[in-house]
Amino acid sequence: MNINTISVISDSRAISQSGLARMAGISRQAISRWFRQGRPEIDVRASHLQKLSQALGVSMEELSLPLPCLESPEERSSLGAGLLWDRLYPDVGSFAAALVRGEGRAVARLVEIYGLFLSARMLGRSVWVRFPEYKKRLPPVRRRQLEELWALSNRHGWI
Repeated sequence: MNINTISVISDSRAISQSGLARMAGISRQAISRWFRQGRPEIDVRASHLQKLSQALGVSMEELSLPLPCLESPEERSSLGAGLLWDRLYPDVGSFAAALVRGEGRAVARLVEIYGLFLSARMLGRSVWVRFPEYKKRLPPVRRRQLEELWALSNRHGWI
């Protein structure tokens, strides 16, 4: 099982380590050990993996695979440098979980760095629809640029 994948999925669904322990039918100490090991790949019983898979609504295979952006330390470091420069989130996994939850400050950061079009390709149409909600979190110059693009897109029906 890949602990980084479990961490992002559980964070995105606001499930604590205690919650994971209940779902898997094992002790909180065992879950804590999983997260402290420092290795992404951990060995768990098939029955625990199956219970976690069912509780989280993903396949056992998905729980075993690394998330593409978290697979290597170099990728995590590169993403972290661009997205986490002000420590808004502690790590890339927490940032990804916040995006899945649709947190305005995380979406604003993604749009600030990657723009509306690319962010919408990553997260879907909601990036355009929710722009008026999260635009206040953008730096003023970037906000003005994106407001012009958003207005132009609305006028021409691009979104």
